Amino acid sequence: MASDATNQLLNSVLIQMSRSLLQYASEASVWVRAEASSAASRLEAAALRQRQAVGRLAKLLDGRDFAVDFGTFPTEYTDLQFLALKSLVAGLLNGQHRICEAAQSAVARLQTAGDAEAAALLAEILTGQQAIESDLQTIAATL
Repeated sequence: MASDATNQLLNSVLIQMSRSLLQYASEASVWVRAEASSAASRLEAAALRQRQAVGRLAKLLDGRDFAVDFGTFPTEYTDLQFLALKSLVAGLLNGQHRICEAAQSAVARLQTAGDAEAAALLAEILTGQQAIESDLQTIAATL
């Protein structure tokens, strides 16, 4: 059953994804060597999949008449302009791992709270976020 607490929990996961380092990097146009351009393409694809997951959460929250907050990027990201993807990859992996942990914890809390609809959606999203984490590991290995 949806409640303000479960909706706020969903929104907190939404903020983590929508204002992740992955999303920031996709907007900041990180530098990559010409021979690593496929890594940049894979990074963009991962960011797109994450934005789509944010959209799914936002749609659920909006349907519940919950005022969706997309948050803001952390100010420390502003120091990360004009950097090579290789220098960002550890932070990308760390951030994505934290997103997966938060989503996994939220799924368990939603199940306990009886919000089956949100738990099922977030469990699907978690699977996609774990795939993004795996993609980032692959990208890191190629740089």
